[in-house]
Amino acid sequence: MVGAKQRAAAVPVSRLPGKLPEVDVPEDVDHENVVKTALKNLSLGLKAQSLTDDAIWRDLFSMTGTLRTFYGNKKIEAAWRDRSQVHEPANFTLIPGSSGVMRRGPNVSWVKGMFSFVTHGKPNSIGSGIINLIPVEGASSWKVWCICTILERIHGLSNVDVFDPETATQGETKNGPTSRPVDFDCVICGGGQAGLSIAGRLKAGGVKNYVVLEKFDVIGGNWLDRYDSVKLHTSKDISQLPFGRIFPPDDPYYLTGRHIARGYQRFTDKYGLNVWCSTELQYASYDEKESCWNLNINRNGEPQTVTARHLVLALGPGGTVPKMPTFPNRDAYKGTVLHSAHYKNPHAWKGKKAIIIGSANTAHDVADDMINAGLSSVTLVQRSPTCIVPAEYMRANVEPLYNASSNIEVVDRIFMAMPTAVQRIMMNNGINGMAKKEPERFDALEKKGFKVDRDVDMIHILFERVGGHYMDVGTSAKVADGTIKVKSDAAVTSYTETGLAFSDGTTLEAEVIVFSTGFVGNPRDQVCKIIGPEMEEKLEDMWCCDKEGEVRGLWKPIGHPGIWYAGGGISTTRFYSRFLALQIQADLAGTPLPVYYDDPEVE
Repeated sequence: MVGAKQRAAAVPVSRLPGKLPEVDVPEDVDHENVVKTALKNLSLGLKAQSLTDDAIWRDLFSMTGTLRTFYGNKKIEAAWRDRSQVHEPANFTLIPGSSGVMRRGPNVSWVKGMFSFVTHGKPNSIGSGIINLIPVEGASSWKVWCICTILERIHGLSNVDVFDPETATQGETKNGPTSRPVDFDCVICGGGQAGLSIAGRLKAGGVKNYVVLEKFDVIGGNWLDRYDSVKLHTSKDISQLPFGRIFPPDDPYYLTGRHIARGYQRFTDKYGLNVWCSTELQYASYDEKESCWNLNINRNGEPQTVTARHLVLALGPGGTVPKMPTFPNRDAYKGTVLHSAHYKNPHAWKGKKAIIIGSANTAHDVADDMINAGLSSVTLVQRSPTCIVPAEYMRANVEPLYNASSNIEVVDRIFMAMPTAVQRIMMNNGINGMAKKEPERFDALEKKGFKVDRDVDMIHILFERVGGHYMDVGTSAKVADGTIKVKSDAAVTSYTETGLAFSDGTTLEAEVIVFSTGFVGNPRDQVCKIIGPEMEEKLEDMWCCDKEGEVRGLWKPIGHPGIWYAGGGISTTRFYSRFLALQIQADLAGTPLPVYYDDPEVE
C-alpha cells in the first residue's frame, strides 16, 4: 500500500474541475489514425506535453488499486510515472471499430477510442481504457483531454464478467493463507442488487465459498416490502444485472417491484447463487491473529456463528428509520397518519380526502396511486422547491447507450468509467438543455403552486442528496391540470380534528395523511451497530464525493482489511461490483492489489 489513507472529506460536486472541450473536430478526420498515434506515444509514458492543461485521468483499479481521478497535465504525468514504475503498462492497442468522433453541441467535440493493455506488476493484469483527444495548433497535432484506465482481469484468474459453468472453477481460490480454515471466503450482508451482483461475479471469478445474507424470507423481498405500485423510474435496459439480460422482453419498460423480485430470483436460480434468506448479521468482530471475521448471525430465528475472510456490507446509501415530523395537537386528529415506509395501497380510502407531506418520487407515486384508486381529493404539501426530471429527457440521453440491442458490458465502460466531473456536465447539459426548450411545461406546475427547481444536477441528486427529486413518469401532468392539488405557500403548524392547520391561517381536511419525508440516519449508523464504534471509527465515510469526484467508501479499500461497502442503483452496482470481486479475488490468490493513496508531487 502506497501512502497513508485518511478519511476523505465530502466535497460538493459543483467544485470539481473539468469542462467539455470547445473545439470543432473536422468531419473528415481520420479518427482511427489519431487514436493509434496517441496509443503509440502512450507506450512511452503519459507526458505533460501530450496532455491538455486541464486534462483528466481516471483510473479504475488498473494502476492505482482503487478509484482515483487526477486533474491537470503535470499531476497526471507525475501520477502516471509513479504507477508505471510499479505496474509497467504496455501493449496499448486500439480495440477495432471503437474509434470515432463524439459531438455534444456546436463546437463541442473530440475523438475517442477504446484500447486494451497489460501490466507487469504484482499482480500481472489485463486492462482496458478510453482515450479522448482534441486537435491543437490547427489540427496538426492532437492532445489527450481525458483518459480512463480500467482493470479487466488478473492474469491467471477467472473472468468476473463471464459466468461460464464450465470455467467458473478455474483459478479457484479459497480462504487464502491461514493457520485455521474459515467457513467462508466472503460473506455478503444484503441480498439486493449489490449483494447479488457481487455474489455472481465472485462465483464467476472462481470464489465459490461465499454466502449472501438476506434478511427477507424471499429473494427481492426489499422490493416486495414496499408499496404495491412501486416501480423503477429508469428503463429496464439500464437496470439489468451482470452476465446478460435477466428481465425478458415482455417485462414492462419501467419494472415494477414484482418484476424486479422475479428477476432477482431468476438471476439467483440461473447462476446457482448461495443465498441464506431470513438471515441477519447481528455483530462482527475481527480476529487479528487469524485475519478473519467472526460473525454472529440470526438464521431463521436461530443464533449462529460463522467466520469469513472478507465481509461485504451491501446496505444501501440511505438511512433506515422513517423521518416523521411531529406537529402539535396530534391526539385531536381523528384520521389515519402513516409514513410512506408503511404505505402499501390506498384501496381502503376510496372516496376520501388525502394529504401527502412531501414532493419527491415517492410522494408523486402515492398521489398517483390515490387518484387512480378513486380518492376524492389528493393534496401534496411541498416544503421546498423540487427538481422535476421528465422521464423522456432521461430516455433521450440514456437510450442511445442502453437499449434492447446494446452490449451492456461495453456501454458500462463508456458511460460509467467517465470522470464524475465530465459525466455531470454531459448529463446536466442534456437534461437542462431540453428543459429550456419547453419552459411552459414547468410554468404550468408553478401556476398550480408547485415550486420547481429548474437547475437540475443529477450527480448532486444521486450522490449527495440521494433523492429529493421527481423522475416524471406522468404524474406531473395531473399536478398541472389540478387533478392533484398543491399546498406550498405555508408551513404546517398543527393537526386539527379533521386535518392540518398552516402558518397562513388556512386548514386542509383529510381522512388520511401520508408522510413521504424520507429517512433519518446514514449508512455508518448501520455499520456501527454491526462492528462497534471503535472499529467503525477506522473506516471511510460512505457516500458523497471526495475532492477527486470519487464516491467515498464504496467498492474500494475503506481503512481496514477484509471489509467493504457496496451499494447504489442497479446500473451502478452492476458495473462496480466487478471491481470489488476483482479485489477479493486477488487477495484470496495471495496477490492483493497495491493501493496508491499519494497526492503526486508536481515538478
